[in-house]
Amino acid sequence: MKTTFKLLALSIFVTFSSCNNSKTIDYKYSESPKVLACDFPNGDLLQEAVYAFENDIINSYDMQYRNAAKSYSNLISTRLRGQLKVTDIASEHSLKIAKALKKDSNLWVTNNGVTSLNTSHPVVDCIANNIKDKGIKTTYNALLSTNSLKPNLILPLLSGSTRFIQADGSLKTYVALEFFYSQLLNTTVEELKNPNPQAQPEPAKPSVKGVDLNKTPKQEVPKKVTTRDSHAGHNH
Repeated sequence: MKTTFKLLALSIFVTFSSCNNSKTIDYKYSESPKVLACDFPNGDLLQEAVYAFENDIINSYDMQYRNAAKSYSNLISTRLRGQLKVTDIASEHSLKIAKALKKDSNLWVTNNGVTSLNTSHPVVDCIANNIKDKGIKTTYNALLSTNSLKPNLILPLLSGSTRFIQADGSLKTYVALEFFYSQLLNTTVEELKNPNPQAQPEPAKPSVKGVDLNKTPKQEVPKKVTTRDSHAGHNH
């Protein structure tokens, strides 16, 4: 009953604000695989948020090879060291999403000037119930049930589980909201280091002994050799 009431309140809020969101955000990932197992009134926005976030960290940490697991690992290790600056990672597209997410005031809580994901929000319940890895799910739910789902407690667990994160829509959603979007809510586009990242061209292959490996070698067609019959012109 409690969860149903939360979803009803969320539905009313989203209905009121969805028109404004659709005018300001260019949805790029609406056809991508669904990340959350639950349906939410603002599910399209949450979907866009997760994929935009993942694209941003890949552009920041491994633009050349596009390795998502490596990018998540770098993000979490940087956060563990206390050196993460989301303004160095975020694109203008993600910032627009953050501003739309900010309108859902129930999604966030602010204590002593620090904003974080509200663990009482239905999205957090959905994440808790659908994490794929049993070990991570057990620990996550234990922390959630004791109101201890804090970054300093969950980060060590996630640090050794990045291969699970990039394959789990629930975990990706949690990481995106807790460690990325919560820090972007009051950011301006002028603060972003690289608001519109451009894909890098594929690196050129080196030449070897004067042969340019970037060029396709010319194919020589072998000449047809006619062999003379040694018996031709002889009478037997």
